[in-house]
Amino acid sequence: MNPRTRFVAILAVLIIPMALFFFFKNKLGDVPRPKPPRAMFPKGVDEKGDTVYHTIPSFKLQTQLGDTLVSDSLQGQVYVVDFFYTTCPGVCPRMSSQMERVQKSFIKDNKIRFVSISVDENKDSVPALKAYADKHNAVPGKWYFVRGSKQEVFDLAQKGFFVSAMDDKNPEDFLHSEKFILVDYNGNIRKYYNGLDSNSVNLMMGDIVLLLKDIEKGYSFRKDPKKKARIKDLF
Repeated sequence: MNPRTRFVAILAVLIIPMALFFFFKNKLGDVPRPKPPRAMFPKGVDEKGDTVYHTIPSFKLQTQLGDTLVSDSLQGQVYVVDFFYTTCPGVCPRMSSQMERVQKSFIKDNKIRFVSISVDENKDSVPALKAYADKHNAVPGKWYFVRGSKQEVFDLAQKGFFVSAMDDKNPEDFLHSEKFILVDYNGNIRKYYNGLDSNSVNLMMGDIVLLLKDIEKGYSFRKDPKKKARIKDLF
């Protein structure tokens, strides 16, 4: 092969892949990034025409360490909520094992929290919550096991998170949702997942990653708890 032919061959090897790249890029466009689930439960629009969504009402609940978790401290973070009680024989341990798996996956990320809310005011004392939390390797300050009055917790479940929590016919038992509830940095519910299903929980972990990326990109969040949430056009 003479030098000129060799030069043309090398040039073709360099140029053709670049030409194909730009052709398909212009033809197909950029591949869109995955999107997190949209906020749920729109309530209307504000004066600017932006959709206003249901936000989680303020709450103060006692943690497994005996201190208080205030909902305002969760603003600007992504968090997952579930309802349980420590003497629950079957469903709750399975849900907590799934939550433990999620915590382990995000152990180094300081913008994700987990909140397990007890529906048993009488039996789930601070020591009982602490023992249960330790059993599931809950990291203090990252995974909160919390308690409150029965009426407060039931109202929060039904009117705040829109899931079931109530007394059972058996006075020793409670009816509560098996859902994991994903809440974004604005206090808006993004999606529900089956806390007993590994595949559903895996989907939730993927959505958590997407919401955390939004935080990294600097999307602002609602700092005034009395102000209605305004969702930016993230999508």
